[in-house]
Amino acid sequence: MASTASVRPAERGDVPGIQRVARAAWHEAYDDCFGEAAVAAMVDEAYDEDVLERMIGLDEVGLFVAAHDGEVVGYASCGMTEPASIGDLDIYVHPDHWGEGIGTALLERGEQHLREVGTMTIRDEVLVENEVGNAFYRRHFEEAGQRTVDFGGEEKAVAVYEKSL
Repeated sequence: MASTASVRPAERGDVPGIQRVARAAWHEAYDDCFGEAAVAAMVDEAYDEDVLERMIGLDEVGLFVAAHDGEVVGYASCGMTEPASIGDLDIYVHPDHWGEGIGTALLERGEQHLREVGTMTIRDEVLVENEVGNAFYRRHFEEAGQRTVDFGGEEKAVAVYEKSL
C-alpha cells in the first residue's frame, strides 16, 4: 500500500508525536524481549524532550517525521557515526501504520540527508528478536552478519545490515 504520509524535517512541536510513536513502536517490538517496564525506561531516557530538541537543532543530524492528517505517524533519525563515511539511520513507525510504506518514505529521506553529509555506507543493527524491523531491513539492505550487544548486562544478538549509497 502506498503511503499517504508526508515526510519533512522535524520541528520542536513534533516532539510529543515522536515520543508517542517511539513509545508505541518500542513496546510493540521489544516488550517480549526486555519486558514492559524496561522498555518504558529505555524510551523515557532515549526520547527525553531536551534530547530531541537538541537533535532538531543539529544540522549534521537528520531528524524527520512522517505526518498523516497532521499527526506524526513515524520518524527517522540519521547521521554519520564514523569518520569513514559510515552513517546510521533509525526508523520507527507507529504500529497502526505498519505496512503503509511510511518506513520506506522515511528511508528515502534519510538516505538523501546522509548523502548530503558525505555518507557512503549506512550500517544499522536490529535485534534478532525484532521480526518487523528485520523484515524491513532485509527488503532494503544487505545482511552483513550478526554480533552480540550488551543491553543492561544482558547479551542480545543483533543482525547487522549495510547499504551503499
